[in-house]
Amino acid sequence: MIFKGLRRNIRLLYIIHVLATHGLAAIAVRLHLFSPYIWFISLFSSEYKPKELGVQIRLALERLGPSFIKFGQMLSTRVDLLPLDVAMELKKLQDNVPPESFDVIHCLLNKAYKREAIGADGVFASFDEQPVAAASIAQVHFATLHNGQDVAVKIRRPHIDRTIEADLSILRMLANLFDRYFPEYERLKAPQVVEEFGVTILGELNLRSEGAHASRFADQLADIEGVGVPQVFWDFTNQGVLVTERIHGTPIDERDKLIAAGHDSLTLCKNLQNMFFHMVFVDGYFHADLHPGNIFVSDKGEILLVDFGIVGRLEMQSRVYLADMMLAFLKQDYKRAAEVHIEAGYVPYDTDVSAFEDALREIAVPIFNRPLKDISLAELLFYLFAVTERFQMETQPQLLLLQKSMVVIEGVTRELHPEINIWELAKPLISSWAMEHLGPKGKTQRLIKDSKHYIHAWMQLPSEINAHFAQLNRRFPERQSGINLFALLPVLAVLLGGVLAGLFWTQAWNSPPLLSSAALITLGLWLQWRK
Repeated sequence: MIFKGLRRNIRLLYIIHVLATHGLAAIAVRLHLFSPYIWFISLFSSEYKPKELGVQIRLALERLGPSFIKFGQMLSTRVDLLPLDVAMELKKLQDNVPPESFDVIHCLLNKAYKREAIGADGVFASFDEQPVAAASIAQVHFATLHNGQDVAVKIRRPHIDRTIEADLSILRMLANLFDRYFPEYERLKAPQVVEEFGVTILGELNLRSEGAHASRFADQLADIEGVGVPQVFWDFTNQGVLVTERIHGTPIDERDKLIAAGHDSLTLCKNLQNMFFHMVFVDGYFHADLHPGNIFVSDKGEILLVDFGIVGRLEMQSRVYLADMMLAFLKQDYKRAAEVHIEAGYVPYDTDVSAFEDALREIAVPIFNRPLKDISLAELLFYLFAVTERFQMETQPQLLLLQKSMVVIEGVTRELHPEINIWELAKPLISSWAMEHLGPKGKTQRLIKDSKHYIHAWMQLPSEINAHFAQLNRRFPERQSGINLFALLPVLAVLLGGVLAGLFWTQAWNSPPLLSSAALITLGLWLQWRK
């Protein structure tokens, strides 16, 4: 325990040293950590300190290693929290880490399988010593199983879990100090941001979980033409090793090679768009680390996805609002776009619709005045999140992940076919999906689903009340409650009726559901009391 605390303090001192030597001494001092040392180092350091804040932060994070690089990459999507220039600079962060030696990888495999992993009696008949990819958390090698199946083997780096957990502990402490000593930046919600990052990066450490993501995508995209996901070999997969089918293809950003191989760029764009639309709107479960290194094209022209460590999820309500909002922007109906944000609860219900409409028009008009092929909905979302401070818009992490994926999909599409716009291809699909889910049929289906949920919850309420009072009676036998549950039934009926009526009211008039239900419940209770 003593040595663990000592290592933590040494690591913390190094972090403060890096901040001080990268022009960020003022931040370190305000955190009240090693202040005399910081001033000494910052005064006598001869290192070059760039003037731009974003560059200073990027260089510091790169020097602090994998955990902080990934944290910076996550922050680069948070334009609702950071200045635009800082967010853009953090997008340049690169996760370039030297690979582990083959001897280390061999030992890790033997330990994972509790036997010799390579050779005649091993798990793999052959194993390429040179990795094909190396990142901060894991690296990938090609291998062959004894049945002749070519596979890709992803191995987690040694002790990376301890390193990340230790850095997360320090990040949590720094976030709490930042929240305490920088009250003017309270809206950044530093502790919550770090916790969100912790959930994401700890999820990446579990390669069995990544395999589960890959299997789910394989099932969901099975009927989508021109899209494929490599098979997971579960008999050889565990938390530290992921074994999948080896894919053979060309990275999707190598346009010249794809054209030379006879692939049609327009068809690839359409397949890419169909895949992304299906993931986001139909399934509400999308690949959230879509960069060109994770998208390949097979010899048959099939789009192949790899690396499923990070996924995004959108519940149906978010998908409905997203479709409504995107269609409003595509139609340049900024009043409707403003109303959608308010109905979704992304901005307070008392927001001035006219003022918010003007703000949306201000960021959207310059984008939609461009030629069709240059219109970018990802850029639109980017600037939309940037107006959050003015209108107290609540952070939507799932939409930020979506925006990140949109940037990549748009960029890849433009590289493949400069004259096409993926959102023009997607517009008919989004319109058709929106018509189904935003029309009377869709509203009725959602209402029935919500009603079932509320009815089930209310049906459980009497038994929960009984259990609660039974517990009180056991703890305080001298104070028997004597509650007659049947006397509560009229009140419970009023409450349930108010909730259900509120749902109908909401669907009919687009009013806030909580407000509608509260008003109707209050009316019902008053009438019950009047009896």
